[in-house]
Amino acid sequence: MSMTTFPVDALDHAGDGLATVEGRRRAVPFALPGDHVRLGDDTLELVPGSPHRVAPPCPLFSRCGGCRMLHADDALYAAWKVDLLREAFAAAGLAAPIGPMARSPLSGRRRMTMSAKADSQGARAGYFARASHDIVDVERCPALAPALDAALPSLRAIALGAAHAHGEARLVATLCDNGIDVVLDTPRKKPPKPARGRRKARAAPPPPPLPPPVDDPAILRLTVDAEMRFTREPPTIALGGVAVPFPPGAFIQATSAGEAALTAAVLAGVGTATPVLDAFCGLGTFALPLSRTAAVDAIDSDGPAIAALEAAARHLRGRRPVTAIRRDLMRHPLGPQELARFGAVVFDPPRAGAKALAEALAASTVPVVVAVSCEPRTLARDCAILVQGGYQITQVHPVDQFVATAHIESVAWLRRP
Repeated sequence: MSMTTFPVDALDHAGDGLATVEGRRRAVPFALPGDHVRLGDDTLELVPGSPHRVAPPCPLFSRCGGCRMLHADDALYAAWKVDLLREAFAAAGLAAPIGPMARSPLSGRRRMTMSAKADSQGARAGYFARASHDIVDVERCPALAPALDAALPSLRAIALGAAHAHGEARLVATLCDNGIDVVLDTPRKKPPKPARGRRKARAAPPPPPLPPPVDDPAILRLTVDAEMRFTREPPTIALGGVAVPFPPGAFIQATSAGEAALTAAVLAGVGTATPVLDAFCGLGTFALPLSRTAAVDAIDSDGPAIAALEAAARHLRGRRPVTAIRRDLMRHPLGPQELARFGAVVFDPPRAGAKALAEALAASTVPVVVAVSCEPRTLARDCAILVQGGYQITQVHPVDQFVATAHIESVAWLRRP
């Protein structure tokens, strides 16, 4: 190997290769350990040679910004992903016992966000390019569940139709148990401000035209700019064996395999404890399975999600009660006294974590905490708060449902000795 090349010896948190070039650590996109880089005019040229490199199963790889690690073999990829979790806990001063990673298939994603744009260069519908807001046209996607991938032509037609009418659009498609829910957002124009001295604004512009008709039988519902435009039948999703009405664009776990792994880890962590608090409960991903053995208070700030969970809970048979409560736990966190009656607390917050709830739990007497997270750094921070309050981390379970990306879910079990 030429003296002007430098070995790639590690991966960073984003999946880029790392090389020490003239004394500086440099990140090199699409490089893997075992590759080399050559220094040019302030640029780095990749010299492939890694034994871990494989042929990406997608022709859009390196252009599309979605999947970053399709070029790495399974052994390197899995080790890198678990290391993301381990390093986050180490940075928080914790040596957490991390178990084996539960895996989802690549073609498992049941939720897809598509952007569309129409301009003088033509119309495009797909995903954002790497580190850019340019749109890469996507006609097939190996990361999607087969039923969602099969509907891509219809979803593209809806998104492109809206882009032609409004310049741009954003479409979210979710694969439910009985078909696909579609939410379309377009730019909204505000009415002009009134001229000085006038009391009334001019009339608002006419509503935008409808998107093209929905002929695909797999598409159950279309919501445009928060207005329902089409319903074939109400979408539903089964959580813990309970059918839940699916609000437009609601959150569900990225893959069914990932949801199953997370739910199993949560149930095992809670054990026989009752009652249980499920904080940031969403539609009831954990609350409904937990209701087989425990009474559950389920709290979330999302009104439609809480209403859907409440509707599902009314039809429970042979289960313990689930009480759905709307409350913004970020602005109005629970206190130690409110927590005192629970035998276990489960929380699955947004990426920002649950710092206020962790602080309240650290000052509480709750014996069992199960923390679920999609962001290792905030999970480690919250676990560090709990450890300072007397909890012990007994196990951390990694769950890979965002395959070929730098995102990893995990479930941490904590107990008071």
